[in-house]
Amino acid sequence: PKPFPGGPRFLVLTPAAKTVPGILLMFFLAFLARGGKDLGLAWWPGLEGLFAAHPVAKGLLIDIFHFNYVLLTIILGMAVGNIWGIPSWARPGVKTSRLFIKVGVILLGSLYSIADLARLGVTAVIFILSFLVFMLLFTLWLGRKVGMDPSAAATLAAGTAVCGVSAIIATAPAVRAKSTDVAYSIATILSFGLVALFLFPLVGTLVGLSPHQFGVWAGTGIMNSGQVLAVCLTFDPGTAARPSESLKTGEIYNLTRVLFLPFVVLFLAIYASRNLPPEEEEANISTGLWDRFPVFVLGFLAVVFLTSFGFFGPTSPPSRELTIIRHLYSWFFAIGLAGQGMEISLAELRRAGGKPLLVGAVAAALRAVLALVAVILFVPR
Repeated sequence: PKPFPGGPRFLVLTPAAKTVPGILLMFFLAFLARGGKDLGLAWWPGLEGLFAAHPVAKGLLIDIFHFNYVLLTIILGMAVGNIWGIPSWARPGVKTSRLFIKVGVILLGSLYSIADLARLGVTAVIFILSFLVFMLLFTLWLGRKVGMDPSAAATLAAGTAVCGVSAIIATAPAVRAKSTDVAYSIATILSFGLVALFLFPLVGTLVGLSPHQFGVWAGTGIMNSGQVLAVCLTFDPGTAARPSESLKTGEIYNLTRVLFLPFVVLFLAIYASRNLPPEEEEANISTGLWDRFPVFVLGFLAVVFLTSFGFFGPTSPPSRELTIIRHLYSWFFAIGLAGQGMEISLAELRRAGGKPLLVGAVAAALRAVLALVAVILFVPR
């Protein structure tokens, strides 16, 4: 609006400035859960620190249920988003939550060397490709058996086989999915991702998985990429001196399957073209495949390269630069997951129902169980 002559001028915020309040809100939730020791504010130990100070709470909530700062941050975010709703002044900032997570993944490259990627990458490709092909074909087959529309089944198959929500959004225009197909598929994926946040760490503890084995299981068995990150950090939060082995392993498996996304979209586009009539309603979705391609992986690989050649100093023991980077990615993840928690709407999750819920439930359970069995049988501790 234009100011009145002689009156006060209206303050017009730039798009970047509008994100600041929401980012501060996400930071506050992360601070509540994580504490302020890293920031020189040791007077607040965080909710995790308060639980750890009491033997009973530590034994039950942290050692068994893994209620560490990661899970607590998500729970706090869900409480804000579902009880009070995301305030209008915070929405632009909360929308940057995925950016914080992607920057954290880029900095996570400081944990690896080129030799690590070569060693982990071969196993990851074999595991991921096997599960990807199986889950893709199984979901399409089951969707056809229960009478799902081909485009709806293809959209859900992308989510169950590759990387959850991002795969669904990237696939939707290629298979001419309706907006309702996308909404139901996303709600189904997020519903089971929410269950995995609590169930995977508990099962991993009861079965006795090592952090490395758990990372393989999470990176293979959980459908949505963001929840792989959260679950790995929940099971094994690590420290700056001893980084999370679960996260280190799980993210390699996660990034490996994300890189197969273009090929899956191409396959599903061909599948849909052979199973949909020409007059099928076009989807009202403009998001293209390459808009969703994970280019941040290139940043991750760049940091791996720099770390391998000593640009950040020695890795064992970690240099001061690497220690700072590890504190930074922990905070980026905590801030991003606080925003992700606020965006988990329980009301939206109730939209998952009928055939998508049935197919998604069977596919999610089968993937998790088969991945767990494969890890126990074939992955050393």
